[in-house]
Amino acid sequence: MHFHINHHLLRADIRALTARIRELKRVLGARWQRPMADLQREKCRLARRATELCALAAFARGRLHLRRPPRGSASDWSADLYHRAIAERLGPSYPPTSAGLPLALEQSA
Repeated sequence: MHFHINHHLLRADIRALTARIRELKRVLGARWQRPMADLQREKCRLARRATELCALAAFARGRLHLRRPPRGSASDWSADLYHRAIAERLGPSYPPTSAGLPLALEQSA
């Protein structure tokens, strides 16, 4: 299934998430000087969100990002249903621009 989303905005969000994840990994990889549970939880939450955004990008191109069930998922997990649910939930956050141009170019035109 192909559908239209704002790929520029989606890629920008993925880049921002990966930059924050890298920053957290650097902090968590060093010697711990304070409790780090909150940072570990944040990294896991951001990684899950990045996976969902990658799944949305793949599904918009008619592909699947995850083919095997994630750890701890139900035994009846379906890759297609997973990606469809992600697209229904996150797709509206990335509405396509009218002419397929990046939003900044569209506003200046």
